[in-house]
Amino acid sequence: MEYLFFLIYDIVFILGLSIYLPFYIRRKKINLSALKQKIGLIEKTGLGRHNTIWIHVVSVGELNLIEKLTRRIHELFNYEIIITTTTLSANSLARKKYAKLAKIFFFPFDISFIINKTIKAFRPKIFIAAETELWPNLFYRLKKKNIPIVIVNARISDRAFKRYKIIRPFMRKVLKKCSYIGVQNESYKNRFVYLGANINTTLISGNMKFESLDINENQLDSLRKKYLNLLKQENSCLIVAGSTHNPEEESLLAVYKEINALRKNISLLIAPRHPERIPVIEKIVKAYGFNPVKISDIDRISQQSNNVFLLDTIGELLYFYSFSDISFVGGSLSNYGGHNILEPIFFLKPTIFGPNMANFQDIKEIILKNKAGIQIENCAGLKEKLLELIDNNSLRKELSLHCAQVFEEERKSLDENLKIILQCVN
Repeated sequence: MEYLFFLIYDIVFILGLSIYLPFYIRRKKINLSALKQKIGLIEKTGLGRHNTIWIHVVSVGELNLIEKLTRRIHELFNYEIIITTTTLSANSLARKKYAKLAKIFFFPFDISFIINKTIKAFRPKIFIAAETELWPNLFYRLKKKNIPIVIVNARISDRAFKRYKIIRPFMRKVLKKCSYIGVQNESYKNRFVYLGANINTTLISGNMKFESLDINENQLDSLRKKYLNLLKQENSCLIVAGSTHNPEEESLLAVYKEINALRKNISLLIAPRHPERIPVIEKIVKAYGFNPVKISDIDRISQQSNNVFLLDTIGELLYFYSFSDISFVGGSLSNYGGHNILEPIFFLKPTIFGPNMANFQDIKEIILKNKAGIQIENCAGLKEKLLELIDNNSLRKELSLHCAQVFEEERKSLDENLKIILQCVN
């Protein structure tokens, strides 16, 4: 019966892939190198004959999440580390960030014969997934080979939980394959257990995002010297809007145009979640009467009062948040579930976010409980809070103090997740 479940899943996955793959290729979300690895054509050069520790992440956010964990694993175990990613941007960043720690590959399509080829090539001693990466065929094949499966920093969003409940019998078969699931909080534990995870091996290990922000001080200092004086004039206020999606850029520019008419020395930097959208955003900026300036071109552009800066680099948003006086985190005014509000808060920056924070519900609750951030409902609220923060330096300092308190209270989860991994490997 179980074999039939996974056979049906194979068929459904192949049919879905045949429909969506042409769209991914057309939108340049996959290239030839990625496609080869995703169908199991893996260069074994550099892969030894010994076991590896396989860590999987989806995108840039999870890649940053696992940095300290990966370094600790590298220190503790005498195994080669393999990191797989799903997106092109995460893979590119992983090659830069983990070049000395791990081999980097694209995650394979979850089809049985491809998964078998990948497992044979990687020879994993353990498979570690970050957050909620549930891959039925992979889990099924790993379990058959008695390879431990661990999910760290696990969570299930409201939207995903609704979908998973529809296929609860199938999810039970998938989750039973996991050796351990380290969840962020009690609520997520209840969701995993309801869907079929073993209650005894589903453990509350905390939220690693509070320990995942590892700052390269040399890179921060270099970027500060290169860009800070170009972004901010004396006594000016810089607003950094990070991880924005359509149509948030237009909403931000509409608000910024009104604020710019009311206050002097206000600058705006927009960092879209997907840098490939920069050409479209440049047109929107011009439509609102501003001059778009890409960060990669900033030293060749004259300083003008109507510049709007656009971050077109990958993996540097965290450092640009440190330059801000006020930050806005996108994906929250549009319906994308929000993005990591801890990044600007790590630098003690007054941080605003919208009503849609489903992907970071637990972090949002901690931030609001500690009065370390501001949630707004719409563009009118965004304008109101931006003006309040621009005019009230005492409020900005108060928020910064609360930001520091949040991190002091919440840092603990890295060691808890390492305990789980140690238990499995040993």
